[in-house]
Amino acid sequence: MPHTKGNVPHFSLRPHPMVSLALILVLIVGLLTTLSFFSMEDGSGIHRQKGILVLVLTGIISIFLTIVATAKMWFTHLWKRNSAHTRHKNHTRYHPAVKEREFRKRR
Repeated sequence: MPHTKGNVPHFSLRPHPMVSLALILVLIVGLLTTLSFFSMEDGSGIHRQKGILVLVLTGIISIFLTIVATAKMWFTHLWKRNSAHTRHKNHTRYHPAVKEREFRKRR
């Protein structure tokens, strides 16, 4: 989610804090529940199946939350903090002093 400074949106590249917290909670609760089911196994296999199911669901939810938490890093157009960066780069590239320097390098 962008943090605004005035009217300009500012996108930070760190993972979303609430989604990261949810990821940690899902991992802790899922792994503890899985261990609980495996420790309750009495040879019938019912608790083992439940433990494997909870472990698979924990893995799927963890992967989903990891993708959601790092989604901003996947879109490079949000990385630019200055909307005039391209305009400045073009101005510098076509500035007479820069052209003269490039002309001297080619000699």
